[in-house]
Amino acid sequence: MQYGNEEERSLIDKFVMYPILLTVFHRDLQVVNRSPFKLKQPYIALLEQIMNQISKDLYDVRVELRKRKIKVMDGQKDNDVTEYEIFIRGYREIMRFPNVHLKNKAETLMMSYLRGASQ
Repeated sequence: MQYGNEEERSLIDKFVMYPILLTVFHRDLQVVNRSPFKLKQPYIALLEQIMNQISKDLYDVRVELRKRKIKVMDGQKDNDVTEYEIFIRGYREIMRFPNVHLKNKAETLMMSYLRGASQ
């Protein structure tokens, strides 16, 4: 049974996705730092700007979840699925995300952040 409304589900989805994005961008930043680019600084600045925006967005989502009395427990990976335990105003729910879905959603969000940073 689903306890949260659509807006709350969207907040939970963002809370799950933003740390994944931060991890991906952080790894990319490490690769750029070790790469033989002649002009690394523009890439580094872009990645840091995006990571700062994602961190701000994650903070905003955390504040909103706290206001709504929603708690999301760390995901547990099991083969092809990552499982999150969600507490919504006292009710417990398990949300399962296929890892393929998380990967595809991460790519989509990355593209939107990259587009936003270039404007």
